[in-house]
Amino acid sequence: MDVGEGNHSVVLSAMADGIGSLTFATEEWVAVAAERLGALVDQHAPGLADLGAFTLCEVAHNAPAHVHAGASLAWHMRLDGATTTVAAGELPADECDLKIEGDHSIMSNVGRIRLQGRDPAVVVAAQRRLAKLSRWKMQGAFPRHQTLGVVLRALHDEMAPLTMPRFVFMTPEWVSSARHILTERAARYSLELRDVSYTFAEEFTNTPAYAFPDASHGGFWVRCERGLITVGAGPLPAALAPADGQTKGPYALVVPVGRTVDAAMTEQEKEQRTAYSKQAFRPNAAGEPPVTQGSPSGKGRMPTALMRVFAPLHDELSKRTSGELPADYDPAFAAFEPQPFDRQNGYDRSWLRFDEFDIYGNPRKPA
Repeated sequence: MDVGEGNHSVVLSAMADGIGSLTFATEEWVAVAAERLGALVDQHAPGLADLGAFTLCEVAHNAPAHVHAGASLAWHMRLDGATTTVAAGELPADECDLKIEGDHSIMSNVGRIRLQGRDPAVVVAAQRRLAKLSRWKMQGAFPRHQTLGVVLRALHDEMAPLTMPRFVFMTPEWVSSARHILTERAARYSLELRDVSYTFAEEFTNTPAYAFPDASHGGFWVRCERGLITVGAGPLPAALAPADGQTKGPYALVVPVGRTVDAAMTEQEKEQRTAYSKQAFRPNAAGEPPVTQGSPSGKGRMPTALMRVFAPLHDELSKRTSGELPADYDPAFAAFEPQPFDRQNGYDRSWLRFDEFDIYGNPRKPA
């Protein structure tokens, strides 16, 4: 296996275990980072005594819509002897020793890479892949100070398992988050699921080339066999067909509603989503809806116990979904415009480089 080129699992292999609980650079994330950094500075105080002052600021553009933070999220830290300051917000470059800017989704995923305990070759391959996917702006540099390097690497590793990844909708990496959520919840409801056998599948066609360079369909499937949960990426394998519950439709159409966080939506956003849904999912002249939902097997409704397992899936996956749209990079999807409930005003596609690379860091083939 070549972990350096084109293998979607290289990033997952380098990441911390789990799927995180905090959105990168939000006030909640910053509060935890402040606590962890303070403890690390206390631990390494003798080695930091000759550092002087050091200030770092990170700015993450294209912040997720559900946090209602505007176009970007930022945080900064300042070390000055034994004193630490960590806060949300952006600092001017002339107040920083190092200021780093990039796309929020990519910076979130870089932040989840675990340095200690991972194969260094896999870590480097993951970092290189992610580096290709964002435009980066770096002003200043790290000082050559051994203890500072130790402290910042330790802070990175402590925040890695807490930071949520943000993957492209319905890709295999995105499905890995669904697998984690459903597997953990199925263990919690194992007794209720012991008599449940049910197969669920979502499949989305006409996928964008930057995310599915082989033109494969997006989606995922779940097989519950008497409490044993299996979650796979892509269309349902023929050996498991027919599905008991199935959704199928065009990829670009469902992205806006597929990544809303219901618990965080304002009433205005809910109204906007309703208006979009009525227009986008209306039947054609022949009465056929663009997205179909049904039970090919005839088994029908998902059992209640399995519904409990699925209950938080939509919102939890939406928090972990990146913000680009196929229309941003492919003229073939121009009809699918950004929706106000789905994306913050000021989204700057130039921070992403999906016009040059696919999401695995491979150069895009000429059209």
